[in-house]
Amino acid sequence: MNWLIVKNDFKRNKAINLALLLFMMFSAGLAVLSVIMGVQTFTSISNLYEKAQPPHFLQMHKGEINLEEIDAFMSEQDGVTYWQTVTMINVHGESLTTAGNNDQFNLSDLRIDIGLVKQNETRDLLVNAKHEKVILGEGELGMPVLLRERYDMEMGDPIILTYNDVQREFVIKEFILDSQMNSPMVSSTRILLNDQDFDMLAEEAGEKEYLIESYFANTNEASNFQTAYENAELPQNGQAVTYAMIFLLSAITDITIVFVLLLVSLLLIMVSFICVKFTIMAALEEDLSEIGTMKAIGLPFEDIRGIYINKYRALALVGVILGYTVALLSSGVFTNHISTTFGDMSMSPLTVILSILVACFTFLLMNLYCKRVLKKINKVTVVDALVTGKGFGKEEDFIKDGLYQSKKLSVNWLMAIREVFYRFKNWIIVFSVVLIAVLMTLVPINLMNTFESPEFITYMGSSLEDILIEVQDGENLESNYERVIEVLESDAGVEGYYEYRRVRVQTMNADNDLMNLHIDSGEHSGNELQYLSGAAPGADNEIAISYLNANEIDKEVGERMVLFYGNEEMEFVISGIYQDVTSGGYTAKSKYDFPELDSEKYSFSVNLQDNTQVEKKADEWSESMGPGANVDPMEEFINQTLGGVVIQLKTIVAAIVIIGVCLVMLITVLFLKLRLAKDLSEIAILKALGFSELDIKKQYMIKIGSVSLIGIIAGIILTRLLGERIVNLVLMISGLGIREVELIANPLVQYILVPLLLLASILSVTWIVLRIIKRYHIISIINE
Repeated sequence: MNWLIVKNDFKRNKAINLALLLFMMFSAGLAVLSVIMGVQTFTSISNLYEKAQPPHFLQMHKGEINLEEIDAFMSEQDGVTYWQTVTMINVHGESLTTAGNNDQFNLSDLRIDIGLVKQNETRDLLVNAKHEKVILGEGELGMPVLLRERYDMEMGDPIILTYNDVQREFVIKEFILDSQMNSPMVSSTRILLNDQDFDMLAEEAGEKEYLIESYFANTNEASNFQTAYENAELPQNGQAVTYAMIFLLSAITDITIVFVLLLVSLLLIMVSFICVKFTIMAALEEDLSEIGTMKAIGLPFEDIRGIYINKYRALALVGVILGYTVALLSSGVFTNHISTTFGDMSMSPLTVILSILVACFTFLLMNLYCKRVLKKINKVTVVDALVTGKGFGKEEDFIKDGLYQSKKLSVNWLMAIREVFYRFKNWIIVFSVVLIAVLMTLVPINLMNTFESPEFITYMGSSLEDILIEVQDGENLESNYERVIEVLESDAGVEGYYEYRRVRVQTMNADNDLMNLHIDSGEHSGNELQYLSGAAPGADNEIAISYLNANEIDKEVGERMVLFYGNEEMEFVISGIYQDVTSGGYTAKSKYDFPELDSEKYSFSVNLQDNTQVEKKADEWSESMGPGANVDPMEEFINQTLGGVVIQLKTIVAAIVIIGVCLVMLITVLFLKLRLAKDLSEIAILKALGFSELDIKKQYMIKIGSVSLIGIIAGIILTRLLGERIVNLVLMISGLGIREVELIANPLVQYILVPLLLLASILSVTWIVLRIIKRYHIISIINE
């Protein structure tokens, strides 16, 4: 019996039921999709790491190396289970030319280092998309997927290497997955060669760089091992990276996308509750007399509620199943970057199980919420339903004010404004949904703007200048430093520059053990960075430390810390705690020069008099300074470092904007269906009093428009208040070295384009729905 009534109701309210079904499908589908992406990201990385075996600790080194000393040290370390030293031949982008798609070009615009390597035996393997060890023949090479995405390369494309009067032609045989250098946030990438080709080039082309790799029974030992390794004065002219940081940098793009999808799905589930409530209320308002009749003949509340709950259970069940199916079918589009970066793999059993659990949980939430809303049936009396027609809303007192006497506003505006002003709660659904849609849209847009902004460099441990120069070249460090100084001093186009040198000292961590601390010293060191607390060092006895170092040392601003170097020790006051993602997030800044210590590297941040010449000047300096210095335009450096994240975010943001627009249009339709059903007699009376259909439409347009505008303004304010907190919570959990980010908004997008798009969409669909008003007449109401 109940199911027969449900069937008839489906036929009677096709539009509302279809809209609700689609919305439930949307909510469940996005929730499932975010889970699929999250689980697949971590599963894919884990599978790749299991096959490729990346190092637990990696020390890069340029310069001479003594393998016997390294082997002796490694053999004495109890926690080390395996180690190897990998040789890399460094070449520059301009040395590699490709003729893919009949368009010949070189890689001179690539700002990350390129290393030629041969395949390892068992650890740190370079693998194909199926996670198989890549074996190449002579004249063949394996190109990293990182470069394929950037330069649109294909299998079989020729690659010409020209270096030191040596020219060799290769063919791309395979695109390789590199478990430790597969992210643009890593400063290097590797190209795989055949063993014979590599041995020949090692004698003729490029400069050598070494990857000193260590493995442990427990990856958490990497940090303590790093301290012991550095204190042993072993080769360390280069970046040191631990397993945890390799994992995080590899997954940063997909983690960001998962976070955005999860945020959107949670907001959509909130909106779905609102949608369900008002759809149920619309049905109950239409069925008010039937509900009164059922109560009058003695049907208990549970039976009446059962008629409706069966309908919404069926809608929720079908919606969740459809959403789950659509999420599975479309997951390939959203997980394409995961497959490209970490290899092809089928959906894991864990992904399937968790996605089913999320779908079931979504259905359960919908079911419980429907039951809660349907309790309103218990509150309406037979008299309310059949005699007074009061329905499910409360009677409102007569409002007496002087607004109706206004001569500046037309009658339509007066009636609409009074309705919104005094009965705003009747329109709270539109306000709430528009607010959530604005929040859902603007937070991802602002996150994307932040990653694109040059100011993001201040979260990477550097100040914002035109050009960044780094000198890090072992035995030639000082001579390369002098060459950079000579070029900068003699160039009339330089407005000014700041110089920093990195040194290594020791201090005590929270467990009272010695730990190494890498300090960038210089007169301008620490200025213009993003500080969580405190400020840049102002005196020689002050030091600023990174957020991760502050956690490791367990000290706050104003506290003192002792630094040990050589046979000296010196007490410093912590002036500030800043955010940094470079060097694993463990850095420090000081104005004191530490003259007793040798430099690990030098860096320069340069401002030009004409900042339109940045690219040209960087290329010119790269040529004159030679291979011992890396010269990067600051904006290009940021674009290449975070470009992968931004590209993925743009795709997701476009989808979210479409979802947001569809969301407000759908809710507007559902709400107006409810509102018009409830206002049927009022509309008919207005017509009888002489108001035209156009007048009534204008009133509803003003009501919807003004409430939507208030929702948009509230959404923008909430985005400013909560957007950063939501993003910062995720950053703090990630351990990336950043705890607080100030989201950068594009005023044109945030205050004009998004509000206009939403408002135009709402008003357009409102005008379409209001066509039903022509059917409302006083005669039809009297006949009923």
